[in-house]
Amino acid sequence: MLNRISLQGYLGETLGVLAVEHFGAIGHADWMVPALLFRFHDQEFQHLDPINERLLAGEAHEPDAEQEKRPGRTGDDGLAFRVDANGVITDILTLEAKCLTVSNTGIMKDAHEKLMVGGNRPSGVRELINLLTEYDTPEAEAWQQALLQFYRDGFRTAARHDGLAYAVGHSPKQPADRIAWLPPEAPHPAYTIQRNLEAMEFQFENLDAVVDILYRGG
Repeated sequence: MLNRISLQGYLGETLGVLAVEHFGAIGHADWMVPALLFRFHDQEFQHLDPINERLLAGEAHEPDAEQEKRPGRTGDDGLAFRVDANGVITDILTLEAKCLTVSNTGIMKDAHEKLMVGGNRPSGVRELINLLTEYDTPEAEAWQQALLQFYRDGFRTAARHDGLAYAVGHSPKQPADRIAWLPPEAPHPAYTIQRNLEAMEFQFENLDAVVDILYRGG
């Protein structure tokens, strides 16, 4: 029932963390993602109340109408971690995700700039700690303890890295040898800091159909 723009955002974030876990990043294949963060999209949770009220009253709801759009969630789009044999977090990767029907150079630049401003204290760590309290499993408890210790230590135990997941609903056509929207050989010019950056690009022939299948039972 949510607007397609929000659903594309959730798809981009999910693709990013899955790719990091399954394909690796920054030369390592042992990244782990304790949980997804988009459940903290407060504007959309607030939006669900009037939607439900409308549906219960038998009124029409057009999710992709302009008035149904909501701002994107602030904060980290995803966080991945590497831990040592003692369960101490040694590396953290902060992920920025974009999922667009049409590639947009301005949004691409904005994504790199958002990664640059982040320091060694990702805002999503606090959200993850709160989120994991909802799960009564040994794995969730172990992650919560590791993140709490990481937080108390002032984030000094881990090296900070950046990741960008860029999902687009079409492929480049010109020039003929171009295979990606993102720069393939070097970071985007907007990314000027000396930090490891892993960029991942996903191209879809029909992004709308993928969103419909995943989120709307299409």
